[in-house]
Amino acid sequence: MITLQENEKIYLSKRRHKFVLWKRIIPIFFLFLIIIIVGTTVIFSDVQWPNWLVDFWSELTEISLKSFLLFMLSLLFLIFWIVLFVVITNYYLDCWIVTSERTIHTELKSLFNRVVSMVQHDKIQDVTVEVRGVLPTFFRYGDLYIQTAGGFRHFVFRQIPDPHRTKEIIFKAQKEFLISRKGRH
Repeated sequence: MITLQENEKIYLSKRRHKFVLWKRIIPIFFLFLIIIIVGTTVIFSDVQWPNWLVDFWSELTEISLKSFLLFMLSLLFLIFWIVLFVVITNYYLDCWIVTSERTIHTELKSLFNRVVSMVQHDKIQDVTVEVRGVLPTFFRYGDLYIQTAGGFRHFVFRQIPDPHRTKEIIFKAQKEFLISRKGRH
């Protein structure tokens, strides 16, 4: 949980571009569709164990091939469901927040490993935007790198929408932070 300091305002909160999420989800949906098609085909067909396999392992006649295949398809369906859950959770919990005092980066490394790091605006030395490829250019998303003076070295905003606007907001927040800091001292 991120706690804001007194008089700290949030200027911007970003997640990865939605196109990136759909790019990861669509193949999973196609695999779900294949599982459903194969599953209905197995349910409505009369499948038997191959003779060579029954000759090799005679106990297979006690197990229905249809039941075995449905079990395996259900198991595969469950695995794809878990992968879909992890992809959506990773998308939702990776977040970048620009406030009036600092920039905060939260990233889900694995399901139970979350990293939260932040940099004060006076530590920011350089902000670089990188948009590579046709799809990122067309959908207007890319990576934003923040070079810092501290020990962390740099922050990376990966695949965020409109990175150029984000860069401008970070510079604006940095400028306001430095002006307010001079006013206090």
